[in-house]
Amino acid sequence: MKKKLFALVLTALLALPVYADTLFLMKPVVKEIDKSDADKITAAIESAVTSNYNTITYRDLPKGKINKLGKCGMKAECWVEKAEDEDFQYVLLSLVAMNEDEEIKVRFVLISLEDEDVVEDNSKVYDDVDSVSEKRVNSQVKKVLASVAGSLKGKKKKNSELEKRMKKEEEREAREEAARQKKLEEERQKREAELERQRREEERLEKERKRKQKLQEERERKAEEAELARLEKERERREAEKKKERASKKQSLKNNAEKLERGRELVLEMCAQGKYNAAIKAIVKVSETKCECEEDAKVLALKTQLLNFNKVREQILKGVEVNDSSLILDNIEAAKALDESIVSGGTEFSQKVDKYAAVGYLARGREMEKADDYVAANEAYEKCLEIDSEKTECSDWIDQKDKVVKKIYDKAAVMKNFNPTKAKELLRSILKIVTAENEYYKKAEADLHQLEY
Repeated sequence: MKKKLFALVLTALLALPVYADTLFLMKPVVKEIDKSDADKITAAIESAVTSNYNTITYRDLPKGKINKLGKCGMKAECWVEKAEDEDFQYVLLSLVAMNEDEEIKVRFVLISLEDEDVVEDNSKVYDDVDSVSEKRVNSQVKKVLASVAGSLKGKKKKNSELEKRMKKEEEREAREEAARQKKLEEERQKREAELERQRREEERLEKERKRKQKLQEERERKAEEAELARLEKERERREAEKKKERASKKQSLKNNAEKLERGRELVLEMCAQGKYNAAIKAIVKVSETKCECEEDAKVLALKTQLLNFNKVREQILKGVEVNDSSLILDNIEAAKALDESIVSGGTEFSQKVDKYAAVGYLARGREMEKADDYVAANEAYEKCLEIDSEKTECSDWIDQKDKVVKKIYDKAAVMKNFNPTKAKELLRSILKIVTAENEYYKKAEADLHQLEY
């Protein structure tokens, strides 16, 4: 009896369906290959795997899940952790890459989630893209999956007992779902009744709010009208004040214009009398008054002219005081032009400008004489006499030029032996400041000829 029972149990066990393991095909990684060629090889790999083995591919899972699994790479422990809720037992990774010789390398890595390890790692190099045919890829796939092919090729069949249990479970779930739906419906009706009550309350509150708002708006409108009336009165008052202020300002500016004109004329009179410092103080004071008219610009122009004139005038007077020819001569023309622009025909300064210029050229002559530049000194003294014939210092130098030339000649004679270059410069200056009839002209010419040859 026991033997018969054992045989029945064994027969039942053998009659149960054999459940196959499932392989997950990850999207192939492609490097350095054109898209069209890559698509062709990818299709060959997918066909070789899905047509022969119990497979789910990367296309069957959500994109987010694929991105998460893709970070595992060849780390078996990562795959075990990330795919613990998935219905597959093996993972097949693939790499398709082209090298510098345009050869195609196809690599497969098989990971067992149960063993938590890489069970196969197979690479094959093909001559070119065209040689990666579906047949050859299929052959490589078979080799990679040979060790697990049996568990991946079993057919999935439903057990009739399981179906019955599942049917009962479904019926139970359906009853529970019906009860749940009924409860939800009752709750929905309660919510709708509550919502209706709330809607009516909101309508009542809205009517009350609108009534209060209307009363508030009416109060605000009246207040706004009263404020507008007050503002209008205030505007009229301010407008009257501004009108009065404008009339007062207009009269004030008119008076200022007359003051500016009189002040400017007084300053010009001071300038004509040579009272420059007083004139500058006066024009600065006058310029503080404004009329917002043409007279403002005239006063400002006169002030600028006087200040500029005073600067160059002070330079000239300082040059006269310290006998500095540059301070006098560099500023004399500018001062004269400014003086004549202030007062037509010039002021008292213009009458003295030639005297200042003569002093400048006298100082220039003495400076050049000290520097042994007798040609420049001669020109300065001659210019001094041309400007002021009564300048005795300049006329004395010109009248005693023979003595000066003798002095130059004697100095050149001394320097001939130890500084011939300086001696030649002195001799050439003699030739430029006296005529050929002069005794020292001939001597200097002869000595110069001797030094040069």
